[in-house]
Amino acid sequence: MKKTFITIIALLTLVGLIAPVQAAAIDHGKRVTMLMKEYSSNTDFQLINLGRFGLSVVKAAMRQSGDKDAHEILDLMRDVKQVSIASYEDCEASVKRDFESRLSKVLKKDFLLLEAKDGKEKVQIFAVPTDDGGDIKNLIINAPGSGALICVSGLIKTKDVAGFLETHNR
Repeated sequence: MKKTFITIIALLTLVGLIAPVQAAAIDHGKRVTMLMKEYSSNTDFQLINLGRFGLSVVKAAMRQSGDKDAHEILDLMRDVKQVSIASYEDCEASVKRDFESRLSKVLKKDFLLLEAKDGKEKVQIFAVPTDDGGDIKNLIINAPGSGALICVSGLIKTKDVAGFLETHNR
């Protein structure tokens, strides 16, 4: 029985039926980050990944600035684990088109929080909610006209964001 099960799994893997299930299990932030890493080997595709250590250095610098807004933003970033920033505006046109096409397949319109347009320029902000829908686990900012993409992974509490916006809209 065990040998039959292993044979079936191997056959399904070869046929490609298991790969879609595994891809669906990966969250959107990781899928976007993996896509950025895949394209980072292309000439003129620039990628900056800030993990926990890199973020701690940035946060320390922000704390030292003494800026009140910086301290409030630090509170919002309390549970952020990674920030990935890609710039691909200087890439060849074919690389840009390919990247944007693959990115559009990863980014689900269900998670589109905001889209702003200024002429031909547009910025899209995607917010992937936590399983309970109360907070944000991934925030993705896409500016295809500028060739820029930012992916923030980790917990962003919506009540903290609402408080920040409330104090700054007075």
